Amino acid sequence: MGTRGLGIDYSELHRIDSPANRELRKDLWLEGDDLGQHSFVTPAYFDRFAAQLGIGPDTRVLDLGSGTGGPAVHIASRTGCRMTGLEVNAVGVEMAGRITAGAGLEDRVDFVQADGMHMPFEDASFDVVISMNVMNVFEDKVGLFREVRRVLRPGGTWAFLSGTFDFGPQDAEVRDKLARGYAIPQYTDTLAGYKAKLAEAGFVVDEVTEFISDFRETMVRWLAAWTKHRDAIAAEQGAEQTDHHLVYFTEYLGMIDAGKASNHFVVSHRPE
Repeated sequence: MGTRGLGIDYSELHRIDSPANRELRKDLWLEGDDLGQHSFVTPAYFDRFAAQLGIGPDTRVLDLGSGTGGPAVHIASRTGCRMTGLEVNAVGVEMAGRITAGAGLEDRVDFVQADGMHMPFEDASFDVVISMNVMNVFEDKVGLFREVRRVLRPGGTWAFLSGTFDFGPQDAEVRDKLARGYAIPQYTDTLAGYKAKLAEAGFVVDEVTEFISDFRETMVRWLAAWTKHRDAIAAEQGAEQTDHHLVYFTEYLGMIDAGKASNHFVVSHRPE
C-alpha cells in the first residue's frame, strides 16, 4: 500500500477558506493520500480493488457516491477505464469536474449529479459499479441494489466497501449515537443483512474481504485529528457538531474493539 495520488484541498468542497479543515487533513492523511475522500479509504485501497475487479481500459465503471471525484479520477488514471461518477451534491460534481480537467482525463471521466435511487442511465450501461463507504447513507438498500442491477450489464460486477455493525440489545445507546452520523444520518447494516438484501435484489455474492487493523488505525487518526483541532473546527462549524464528531469516532472505535464493527468489501455480480 502507499501509492502517491492526487492531492486536493478538501475545504474547497464547502466553498470556504477553511484553515482548520486543512490542518486537520494534514494530520489525518499521509502525504499524497488525500484525494478529498471523507471516508476511511486510502489510494492503496482503490488500486487493490481495481486490480481485484479486473478494471482496465475497456471497462465502463460507475462510482456511486463519488463525492469530490478524486477517487474516481485516481482509478481512471491508474487503469485507463471509462469512469462515470454519480453524486447527489452539486458542489462535489463541480469540484470533480475541475479535478478531471486538471488530470487531463475529460475524454474518459465524467460526473453526473443525481440520486442513486433514481439514476439517469439506460439499462445495462456499465460493466462494473463500485461504491466506497457510502452504503450507510441509503435507507432502502434493496431498492438501491435493484437500481444498481438495472444499470449493470448481465454478468457485470457490483462491489462496495461499507462499515458493518452487529449491535446487541445492550448497544442501543451506541446505535443511536452512530445513527446520527458525522454529517448525515446513517442506516447501518450487518454483513449478513447485506448478503440477504443483495440476494433479494437479484445479485449473487462472489466474495467478501474484511478490513480490521488498518480500518481501526484510520479511525484512530480521525479521532486524534479532530481532538487536536477541536477548538479551531468548533469556531468554524459549531461546538455541538464538532463534539459529536468526537463522540462518533470514540463510539465507533469501541465497537471495533468489541468485535462488533468492521469494514467489508463485498463483491457480487448480476447473473447472465
